[in-house]
Amino acid sequence: MATPDSPQNTLSRFRVDGRVALITGAGRGIGLAIGQALAEAGAKVALQDIDRDVAREQADQLKQAGHDVIALGGDATRLADADEWIAETSKSLGPVDILINNASIQSSRNLEEWSNEQVEEILRANIVSPWRLSQLVVPHMREQHWGRILNVGSIQGIRGYLGMGPYSASKAAIHNLTNSFARALGKDGITVNCIAPGYYNTWRNRDHFEKHHKNDKRVEFLPLKRVGEPEDCAGAALLLCSDAGGYITGAVLHVDGGMHIAG
Repeated sequence: MATPDSPQNTLSRFRVDGRVALITGAGRGIGLAIGQALAEAGAKVALQDIDRDVAREQADQLKQAGHDVIALGGDATRLADADEWIAETSKSLGPVDILINNASIQSSRNLEEWSNEQVEEILRANIVSPWRLSQLVVPHMREQHWGRILNVGSIQGIRGYLGMGPYSASKAAIHNLTNSFARALGKDGITVNCIAPGYYNTWRNRDHFEKHHKNDKRVEFLPLKRVGEPEDCAGAALLLCSDAGGYITGAVLHVDGGMHIAG
């Protein structure tokens, strides 16, 4: 039977007070929206971006609002940088309790135009870096029997897109990696999940939207009839990173306006 305190108790499970969160690719777009949500829910947050000045600008704004936030630079294609992110976050904020693997490289070319180096760069950023970061945070999470790893996949992990084979393959791999890690780490109190965005109005897609949005038929076949905004991922991420989502692991949550069920 519900009590007057039930709603408050439920909402409190979405709080992540005192938890330390590292979000890669968080200077803009979906990563930033997730970082802002976690900070507002009480987490101490490290925002990483390849452009450290962009991350620092966003971190400064969150600090002015009273949140405990740092900015990190570095490149997701360099595995040594992953070690530095963990070390710097741990030194400034404490050991990482919540890891958001969001940084990725997205590129489009004709099949025969891809070089081995270009494919390898995408795989390093989109798969190997999340793998390495996960390895680095697990010992602390295991010790405290609590941890959250959230990977950011894509609708392209389900549907391959023309010209984007390496990116699509990497996102299919991150979906599968989520399942594998969830199986391995559940006994240690660590959940591993994935959110899969679809057609989003982010800085990376801005040029496309400005040129084609009014005539873009992809919007029409979406059940919700609109493109996603970065903030649309924030609530899903907060659920999966808090105690409210503590019984969810190995899930790939489609935050795509129904794109994965559209014809």
